[in-house]
Amino acid sequence: MFDKEMEEILQAIRDSISSISHPRFYETERGYQGEFGAELRCRLKKLVLDDYFVEHEHQKNLKEHGIKIRPDLVIHIPFEESVLDSRSEGNCVVIELKLRANQKRAIEDFANLSDMCEKLDYQMGVFINIGSNESHLSEFEGPHKERMRAFAVQLEEGEVVIYK
Repeated sequence: MFDKEMEEILQAIRDSISSISHPRFYETERGYQGEFGAELRCRLKKLVLDDYFVEHEHQKNLKEHGIKIRPDLVIHIPFEESVLDSRSEGNCVVIELKLRANQKRAIEDFANLSDMCEKLDYQMGVFINIGSNESHLSEFEGPHKERMRAFAVQLEEGEVVIYK
């Protein structure tokens, strides 16, 4: 479904998740987000994706984007009118993180990811459930599920374990 570049980005996301092994980062969503963003940025640079930025909490507003959602992280080419024709161009991956999300909270995030994929043409939406062994993707029945990827991650006896 995804091209080679998207598969490489997805692998960089998996590798970034796998690299976060200090218990401190599993205490808060913000702490994990900062470390994950730093790890991901380093891995994307190695892929020579120089045009793409990893940005934290990139606010979307109704006037410019048609939605009002603040995703945790986005991977995109920043919009500049001189380079891109619209705000839906250059959007690659939108990421939502939650700390120990139950099914209801995860489904809400999948709905947000779906909206971002639809309205701003993100190629992939990623949900990471921190400190959990369930991603809840199988319970999501909304649009654009084929663009969704989900991971649950927790430390077990000091080792990073990733669940889908």
